[in-house]
Amino acid sequence: MKVISVNGTASNAGKTTVASYLLKSLSDSASKFDRQREQVVSERNGHVLQHTGKTSYKSAESKFDLLLYDKTWCALKITVRHEGSCPRHTGCDTCDSDYEPFKILTDDAIIKENGKDTDRFSRAGADKVVWLQTDSDAEKAGIEAALACFNKDDTIIVEGNSFLRVQDADVSILVASPSVKKVKRSTKLILDKIDLIAINVRTNHTSEQIEECREQLRVIARHSESAVGMGCKAPHFVINPFVEDGYSNQTFIDRIQEHLGTSLIKN
Repeated sequence: MKVISVNGTASNAGKTTVASYLLKSLSDSASKFDRQREQVVSERNGHVLQHTGKTSYKSAESKFDLLLYDKTWCALKITVRHEGSCPRHTGCDTCDSDYEPFKILTDDAIIKENGKDTDRFSRAGADKVVWLQTDSDAEKAGIEAALACFNKDDTIIVEGNSFLRVQDADVSILVASPSVKKVKRSTKLILDKIDLIAINVRTNHTSEQIEECREQLRVIARHSESAVGMGCKAPHFVINPFVEDGYSNQTFIDRIQEHLGTSLIKN
């Protein structure tokens, strides 16, 4: 099981958008690889020495590529509930006595409800989507139970900052936006675990706004490093998930695949 953790500097930074983009891009890459490999094998069986695809037989059958692409792409959405079993906290004894500290949802009727983040993950190419709703003090148990819903060979894109507080990821991404100035305190606590930073932009964002976002992240990293002895030195990538085949987008995807490949080889 491999995990890509997608975190956000604050609400509306676009972590769901970036997570959906990753699912589509990585699952599409896997499908393309499978088609190329089938072509290579077919031509090899037909004693054809060359083919029109970009992937050679040698690379198509390499251990690295097989490990990287022979995966099922899945998604885990984490929602932290802050109210607990008693939203009023008045001791009026009217709350549900069967209240559970976390709930795991997998029913398609809920997961694929139009407009939900989980439906976006399904439409982006996730073979399986799990939604964890958990109280803040039950995160660890809830996340462990949610991960148990997946197979050991799955690659899971996890959307939610709480994951890195209790688990390690093979690739951890922080999503920032020029439109969002706030950075949550909880985000600062996981900066030392971040591998890559995605600045999520739109066509209306100016180069000045993007650079301002970069500088904000640098300042936060410096303050974090001086305060707790660690900071975030992760490389920045400016991406636009709504632009097809953008150079910066592909560079970002390539770097994620490199991280995944390194993790696979180590294991």
